[in-house]
Amino acid sequence: MKTAGRPWQCVLPEPFAMHLIDVYIRWRYVSDGCMYLTGARRGAVYPAGGCILWEKQGEKPVDAVKEEMKMIQVSCSQVKKYYGAQLVLENITFEVQEGERVAIIGKNGSGKSTVLKLITRQEMPDEGTISIRKNAVTGYLEQMPEYGKGMTVKQVCRLAFEKLDGLREEMKRLERQMEALAEEGTLSEENAGHMDEILKRYMALQTKYETEGGYETQDRFARICTGLKLSEPFLEAEFDRLSGGEKTLVCLAKTLLQQPDLLILDEPTNHLDMSMLQWLEEYLKAYRGTVLLVSHDRCFLDAVASRTLEVENGVVEEYLGNYSYYLEEKERRMQLWQDAYKEQQKQIKSMEKAIKDMRIWAAQGDNEKMFQRAASMQKRLDRMEKVERPKKEGPGMRVAFGQGERSGKDVLHLEGVSKRFGEKQLFRNLTMDVRYKEHVALLGRNGCGKTTLLRMVLGEIPADEGILKLGGSVTVGYLPQQVHFPKEDVSVLEAFRDGLVIGEGKAREELARYLFTGENVFKKVANLSGGEKSRLYLAKLMQTGIYTPQNASNSSVGGNDENSGKINFLILDEPTNHLDIISRENLENALEQFEGTLLIVSHDRYFLNKMATRIVEMTENGVYSYQGNYEDYRHEKAKMEASGSSGSDAAEKSSRSEERRTAVEAPVREAHPAAQEEKRGGKNQFRQRQLEQEIKTLEEEKSRYEEELAAAGSDYEKLMEMEGRKKETERKIEEKLEEWLLLTES
Repeated sequence: MKTAGRPWQCVLPEPFAMHLIDVYIRWRYVSDGCMYLTGARRGAVYPAGGCILWEKQGEKPVDAVKEEMKMIQVSCSQVKKYYGAQLVLENITFEVQEGERVAIIGKNGSGKSTVLKLITRQEMPDEGTISIRKNAVTGYLEQMPEYGKGMTVKQVCRLAFEKLDGLREEMKRLERQMEALAEEGTLSEENAGHMDEILKRYMALQTKYETEGGYETQDRFARICTGLKLSEPFLEAEFDRLSGGEKTLVCLAKTLLQQPDLLILDEPTNHLDMSMLQWLEEYLKAYRGTVLLVSHDRCFLDAVASRTLEVENGVVEEYLGNYSYYLEEKERRMQLWQDAYKEQQKQIKSMEKAIKDMRIWAAQGDNEKMFQRAASMQKRLDRMEKVERPKKEGPGMRVAFGQGERSGKDVLHLEGVSKRFGEKQLFRNLTMDVRYKEHVALLGRNGCGKTTLLRMVLGEIPADEGILKLGGSVTVGYLPQQVHFPKEDVSVLEAFRDGLVIGEGKAREELARYLFTGENVFKKVANLSGGEKSRLYLAKLMQTGIYTPQNASNSSVGGNDENSGKINFLILDEPTNHLDIISRENLENALEQFEGTLLIVSHDRYFLNKMATRIVEMTENGVYSYQGNYEDYRHEKAKMEASGSSGSDAAEKSSRSEERRTAVEAPVREAHPAAQEEKRGGKNQFRQRQLEQEIKTLEEEKSRYEEELAAAGSDYEKLMEMEGRKKETERKIEEKLEEWLLLTES
């Protein structure tokens, strides 16, 4: 026991300058910047012979004392798990304490979800122990559960209150018994005793009901349904008739309604729109219980996690912070590991040389003492605890976009576009443009028509009204949210080669770039996960370079014979769904090198911050455009909310102050009042009309020169004259277009 007034410390006895400690250690960082050692993490590097201080001078920090007093909610010790002959988890050891929010991350297939299944007893470990605090209530987000046929969404959600409802029914039964006894008038001694017994049972049940939140269920139900946007009509819908995403959303609501001591969530952000995501983050940050979650959403991990566990090569590495902290700390640890390895290798070589030299000297001088010294040093070298060679990161997905022909400045034009499905109006009179090299992200609540709009751009479904067309030399590539292949009973290799002129060797080489190696290329497409199908689709898309719509409409989208060659306009619908963090980063790196135009629908805020140059928000009142990435959009929205502006007032203020937010023209809204338009753009509109007429005249001149060129035959002088006039006309057209574009954007 250390005495008060001195720092608590742990002395590392190894004689090396740096050493990899092969014991279980865990650090707890406290608010005053001090550290405190509790035991349970493997593989840290520390100075040899030095002291690890985990307390400030004097008394033990209050935060450390509180941490020490917390109860362990989950404990995994040396857990091993096989699937057949394949070792999935080799040595999983960690603890989760009461009130922590712990994120489990790792590559797809690393065993993250397996860890959750072991904790929830869906599967059993082959070796090791897993324990959960006694009497702790565990809530687990089920992926695709089955419920009674005909059950409504509300009934499924209220299953969370099944135990409380049982208590309430028992209380009602006791109330009826007490009423019956009271109606008999004067109670006999026997009845009085019976009444006392019932009353005691009733009071005990009432206390339990209140303690477990029985009187708060209605408020809790309303709060969670509001946060996850479960409307009254949706609550009355039959659960069996919902889509997979809607079922997952309902199961998330049911799990949250349980309010368990240990809340276990596997990919909870799937199928949530932006406002739902932000609500869930705030809910979990304020959650009183313990949260254990698996997610690839980096912004979500940053906002929610207080500790991060990485599953890699069958073991767990612990990081005492969120995702951003994990990135920095992992890099720091790797550097320390490399330094420790190099230092030890240097020492080993020095000792080996010394042993060799001593043996030579001993042999030359027949010196027995020198032989003994060499043998002693050899024993020390043999007993030395070796620092393992640092492992390199496994290969990530290597996406490469070929350089296609450059498109024109105007890539996509929508004017007055409307779409309705039955009684539901998705959007009306939508007007927007996408220009060359823009990275435009569409945001909006679930069901507002984002994916529908993408399918209209692709020509898969027609617009009800309006103009929708692609610009010149535009070649479209499309990565859909749900990937399907025409033939799913074939192998990955066969599906990839289908329709391509490519040999097996080259095909396997290309597939390896998308992490299909070895025997994996012979897996049936039908047996692939969602992420694997996305990777295969992307691999094929990069080879063909063209998206061909299956149900092209009569619009100019998709049916243009000029659209040949490599992609220069890429449309992405939730591209990071099913991808692990490494694959998401690889995709982002590839897209940063893409020289064309992007149109994106995504709820991945980290991805949008890296990729988007403009955000277009689709609302019930129309569409609004925000220059910049997702954080710029959030900042602008926060400024508007702080100033109390919204709707047309906000648009007017934005245009007047020339801030980033500009309302996209939509005549159905009053975002651009007539008086403001007249004041702001009267002269511009007049000049625009002038330029449009001038451009039309110049285009006619250009056509005339082209006809004269064709008729000039072999008249060299006339050919040169006409070619010069044509080029001069093209130069003037370009100048007029530039001026027209400036006026349009002003």
